[in-house]
Amino acid sequence: MIKCVHCGAENEPIFTYCLSCGKPLEQSLSSFKPRPAPTTGVGSYSLFAVRADGGIGTEYQLIDGLNTIGSKGPEVVVKDDPRVADQHATVELGGEMAFLEDLGTRHGTFLRVRDERSLSNGDQLRIGHALFNLELRGKRPQPAADGSTWLGSAGVESEFFGRLLRLGPDDVVIEAHLLHPPETTMGRTGGDILMPDDPFVSSRHAAFVWTGSSCVLKDTGSTNGCYLRARGRVAINDGDYMLLGHHVFLFKRSKESAGK
Repeated sequence: MIKCVHCGAENEPIFTYCLSCGKPLEQSLSSFKPRPAPTTGVGSYSLFAVRADGGIGTEYQLIDGLNTIGSKGPEVVVKDDPRVADQHATVELGGEMAFLEDLGTRHGTFLRVRDERSLSNGDQLRIGHALFNLELRGKRPQPAADGSTWLGSAGVESEFFGRLLRLGPDDVVIEAHLLHPPETTMGRTGGDILMPDDPFVSSRHAAFVWTGSSCVLKDTGSTNGCYLRARGRVAINDGDYMLLGHHVFLFKRSKESAGK
C-alpha cells in the first residue's frame, strides 16, 4: 500500500493518484528521489514560533531547499527543550511543494490535524499533554472455502474497532481505551474518554470515527488541536502547525513575501 502524504489515505500501488484527495502519489513512493530544489536563497515561507498565550513570536525565514530544525539548527534553532534533538526535523521547500520529515528522533515531530484525518495502525497522537498510540484491529478473516468460520476470537464480530493507548515515560502503557463504532468521543468534561485534569483539552475535543474500513480522527473544534506524529516525508501547507517537544510552530508565508 502507498500512503498519500497529503491526506494520509492508503492506496493500492497500481494507482497514480490518491483515491481520497485526488493528488499525485508520486511523492508518496518510498523510491522517490526529491527533485533538486532551486538555490535562490531566502524562500517565501517562514516558521513562526507560537507563544504560550497563542500569539505569534519569533519568525524563522526558510530558504529554498532543505531547512534543518533542532537545538543546533542551523536554520531554525530550538533552545531549552530536552525533547528536541540537535538535528530534529527538516522542512524542504521547492516550487509549490513543501515537506516535513522527522530525522528519526526519540520524541518525534507532530503535525496538527486539520478538521479530520485518516489514521493507520501504530499512529501516535499528542492531545493536550498526553501521548497516545493507536491500535486498530485486523480485518476479520473471510470464511473458508467450505463456508466454515474461524474458531476463537478471530471469527467473532468485535464490539470495538481498536484501542487508544496512553503512553507514559519510556512508552509504558498507563491507560487503555476501547474504540467503539460508530464513533468514540474524547473531551475534558464530555465524551466517552474523559481527560478532566488536562487544561489543554477542550470540553469536547475530538472523535474517533469508524467508517467501516478505516478510522478517521475528527477535531471537534478544540482550542489546542490534535497532533499526529509524522511518518516519513509529509506534505505541509500554508497555515499548518507543527509540534516539537513543547514548541509549536506555524508554517506560513513569510511577512516579506506576503507584503509583495
